[in-house]
Amino acid sequence: MTPTEVAIAFVDAINSKDVERLADLMTVDHKFIDGDGSERYGKDQMKVGWKEHLELIPDLTLSISEHFEKNSTVVLLGWSSGTIIQNGELKQENFWRVPCTWRVLVKSEKVAVWQLYANQCALHEIYDRIRTV
Repeated sequence: MTPTEVAIAFVDAINSKDVERLADLMTVDHKFIDGDGSERYGKDQMKVGWKEHLELIPDLTLSISEHFEKNSTVVLLGWSSGTIIQNGELKQENFWRVPCTWRVLVKSEKVAVWQLYANQCALHEIYDRIRTV
């Protein structure tokens, strides 16, 4: 697979909530860099992280509008959206949609780095409101 095909397969695995497929597409030393700059390392840790994230936002959807590839790096442009679960329910007031960019470094047809660039203020506002309820 080309780097772009690997990156799109990773997006497809996120959108289909397929944590096993996500893990299959990660290098063992996979690095995840969140929109706030925090970093997490390792396929095993990220498999757990994605499982928890998809339980918290079960309708998480990445929509890709453009992509660019140079050597082993792919840049994806688009939107991320979803609803943060509250008391087991998906409530409309907990829905968010933000523009995003992802930098994806591919090594040997696996995602070595998945880096998100996004303003996550809307998500944090929802988290804060849910925590105080």
